[in-house]
Amino acid sequence: MIERVTIRGFKKFQEVTFNLPGHVVIAGPNNTGKSTVLQAIAAWDLALNRWKQKHDFQFHRGGYAKVPITRQAFSAVPLRAFDLLWRDRAYLGAIEIEICHTAGWTITMELIADSTEQVYVRPKKDVSPTIVRSADIQAVYVPPMSGLGTEEPVYQLPKVNQLLGQSKPGEVLRNLLVQAHQSAAWTTLQESISRLFHYELIPPDSSGAHIIAEYRSRPGGPTFDIASAGSGFQQVLMLLTFLHTRPGAVLLLDEPDAHLHVILQDAIYGELRSVAAKRRSQLIIATHSEVIIDSVEPRELCMLLDQPRILESTVERDRLSRSLGYLTHTDIMLAISAPGILYVEGYTDINLLIEWAKILGHPVYETLTTRLFWKPTVWEPRAGASGVKAKDHYEALRLVRPELPGLILLDGDDERNITETAITGQGLQRLRWKRYEIESYLIHPATLERFIEKEVGAGALSIESKRDMQAYLEQTFTPAFLQDPFKPNPLVDAYLQQRKARTEVLPPILAAAGLHGFPYTRFNEIASVMLPEEIHPEVKEKLDAIQRAFGL
Repeated sequence: MIERVTIRGFKKFQEVTFNLPGHVVIAGPNNTGKSTVLQAIAAWDLALNRWKQKHDFQFHRGGYAKVPITRQAFSAVPLRAFDLLWRDRAYLGAIEIEICHTAGWTITMELIADSTEQVYVRPKKDVSPTIVRSADIQAVYVPPMSGLGTEEPVYQLPKVNQLLGQSKPGEVLRNLLVQAHQSAAWTTLQESISRLFHYELIPPDSSGAHIIAEYRSRPGGPTFDIASAGSGFQQVLMLLTFLHTRPGAVLLLDEPDAHLHVILQDAIYGELRSVAAKRRSQLIIATHSEVIIDSVEPRELCMLLDQPRILESTVERDRLSRSLGYLTHTDIMLAISAPGILYVEGYTDINLLIEWAKILGHPVYETLTTRLFWKPTVWEPRAGASGVKAKDHYEALRLVRPELPGLILLDGDDERNITETAITGQGLQRLRWKRYEIESYLIHPATLERFIEKEVGAGALSIESKRDMQAYLEQTFTPAFLQDPFKPNPLVDAYLQQRKARTEVLPPILAAAGLHGFPYTRFNEIASVMLPEEIHPEVKEKLDAIQRAFGL
């Protein structure tokens, strides 16, 4: 079995090493490189076998001879040009894929750039000809099931492999069934299908121009072509047929849960593992199915977020399972590079913080504008999904970067049982606005007057608007507040702690000045006209806290 794979310069990976404890499930969100690992192993196997066909195991000028492979013959990965295999498409030098086997050997295969239609392959010179001659893993890359055609001729094995490399398993499933029927594994395959689906698999007929492959849904009932069955049945049939027809192979299964109901997802890993044990095969599976992850022992589960890591406990496994519903690829990349994550009510809060930090010349301004990683305190990972709380999202991020600091900036109206924490720069920290919400800190008479001038016009154009707004402010707030908005005022403080500024406080003020229906998404424009001395001291305290929370 393969026990370690190291990949250098292949597709998204600059250099990464995967330790494989026998069977392994590689789990992670989309676009983290799960399929790339499988393709790298398949490319290693194809390159070694193609190089061996040259039958030249001697050194030439200090290294092994190079052997060309054309793009059409490169069945390991579907691609339209070879530069797509190189990291960032920098089509220079060599890709290196190193495999360490439990038999005691380690071989690195080089893929050397030539043209978009051809590459050269050879083993690195640090391995002896004897080892290269005997090494073999029989890797088979199995992509998710594609559409099954109505007709399928008999193909030779190279054509089957080519179609698989082009991610077209649906075009060779009947050929695989013919191979299974010609082996001792046919009866076992029939038993597996009967146990999982209660279907009888009929021996395929390859005597005509096209293969006939059928099944029966009940004893003595009519037969149906496998193309008429559900996609879940076709997916399982393909996976089990591969297992039964490739004994002793390394099976690279890309999303074997595709098309499967959750009940079948729960059963399929156990079935695959059982058959693999009998056939002495190794399973390397890429998935983001929470059901499959939950059914795997932690020591067989490789988490792929930033770097691959075998999990140590069921607690980590459960965290990973939950995280796949929370984390996006962007989340993972920002968790690696950002100084921390900030949770706020929404993007309008971020816009206000940016304006205030800019006006104050606060050090946190650069982070808020160029390095910010933020999420709403409760958000939907996809339309219609249940809301994800900040605490759950943060716990998922810690799988990527355990030491990542976080800060929740709570509105004053949020649940009071959620207490504030000390700002230590570690873990998930919490602060709360004293007023109802962040927009409450836009209530400053001089600021509002300046904003009305900006919107309505300076001088005589805005005199009446400002007069009407001033009358409303005098009626709603105390004269003491209008003279000194920052002086403690129990009546005004209670008012701003209990009223939602976004909908109950600011809109009537603006409406009094003639700005009816002014959208809250533009309230940051009010903040933008503030002078430093008009920004509430608590705002500066919160900006200072963000700076400390992220160790800036």
